[in-house]
Amino acid sequence: MNTCACNSKLINILTLNSKYHQITFLSSRHIWSKYQHAILRRSVFNGSVKTEKSRLKQHLIKSLKIASMAFGVSLISFGGYFLVFEDDELVQKRNKNIPLIIKIYKRICFRIEFYHKMFTIPATNKLLPDSLPDYYDKPQYTLVLEITDLLVHPEWTYSTGWRFKKRPNVDYFLERVGKIFEVVVYTAENGYIASPILDEIDPKGWIQYRLSRQCTEFQNGQLVKNIERINRDLSKVIVIDWNKSWTQLHPYNTLIIPRWNGDENDNSLIDLADFLKVVFANEEKDVREILNDYKQYDDPIKAFRENQRILKKKSKDVEKEKEQEINKIEDNNNSWFSWIPWIY
Repeated sequence: MNTCACNSKLINILTLNSKYHQITFLSSRHIWSKYQHAILRRSVFNGSVKTEKSRLKQHLIKSLKIASMAFGVSLISFGGYFLVFEDDELVQKRNKNIPLIIKIYKRICFRIEFYHKMFTIPATNKLLPDSLPDYYDKPQYTLVLEITDLLVHPEWTYSTGWRFKKRPNVDYFLERVGKIFEVVVYTAENGYIASPILDEIDPKGWIQYRLSRQCTEFQNGQLVKNIERINRDLSKVIVIDWNKSWTQLHPYNTLIIPRWNGDENDNSLIDLADFLKVVFANEEKDVREILNDYKQYDDPIKAFRENQRILKKKSKDVEKEKEQEINKIEDNNNSWFSWIPWIY
C-alpha cells in the first residue's frame, strides 16, 4: 500500500515536470520563432536599404559621367569654334589660301603665345605716365620700394589670421624721402592686398604711384620686376629691396638691404632715410655708380652708419687740431708783445 502510494506520487511529479518542460519548451520555441521572424524581416529590410544605396550610387556615377561628357563636348566645340571660325584679323597671315590643318595649327600657336604673354608680361610697356618736363620743379630721382618685409611684415595667428605689422618709423621715413624723391611702390603682393596696406601706412600720400604683382613679369619661372617699364631714366632710379631675384634684371640700380623680421626695436628706416638724403640729395650723377660702391657690404646701411661715425670723429679731430693751432698762435703773440704794457 505504501509502495503504491509512493509510486503514484512519483508518477504525478514526473507528469508535472513533463508538462512544465513541455510548456517551457513551447513558450521558448514560440519566442524564438518571433525573434527569428524579426531578424529575418530586419535582414530583408537592410538588404533593401543596401540595394537602394547601391542603385543611387550607380545613378550618381552615371549622371557624373554624362555631365563630364557634356562638358567635354561643349569645351571642344567652343575651342574648335575659336580655332576654325575665328576672325582672321587676330591672326595675320601672308597667304590666306592655306590648308585648314595648317590654319588650325597656326591659330593654336597664336592662342598659346597670346595667353602666355597675358599671364607673364604686363599689358603695357609704360607702367607710369611720362615725367614732367625739366622746367617744372620736380624730384630729381625716383625711389622704388617694396613693402613686404621692408615697410610691413606679415604675421599669422589662429585667432586673427594674416595681419601686417607696421615697421617702426615708417611715417618718418616716408615723409623724409617723399620730400626729396618721386616715391613709387613696386611690390610682389597682389593689388587687393597692397592697396589697403598703403592706405593705412601712408595717409598723407607721400607715395605717388603704386605698382602691384600684376605689373611684374615671369622669366624662367621666377617673378621679376622690370624697372625699364616704369618709364623713367634708369640713371636716376633707385630700387630698395631685400630679394635679389626680384631685381635681377637691374642689379646696378638696386640697393639690397636686410629683410625685416618684425622686430619692434628696429630703427633701420631712420638710417635708410639719412643715407638716401646724404648720398643722393646733392648729387647729380648716375646713381648706378654710387650704388655700386655699396654692393660689397651685406648691410649697406650699417656700413653707411659706421662711415658717418668715422667722418664725424675725423671732423672733430680736425676741429681740435685747428683750435690747438689757433691757441698756439695766440700764445706766441702774447709772448712777443707781453712787454708793451710795461712801457706805459
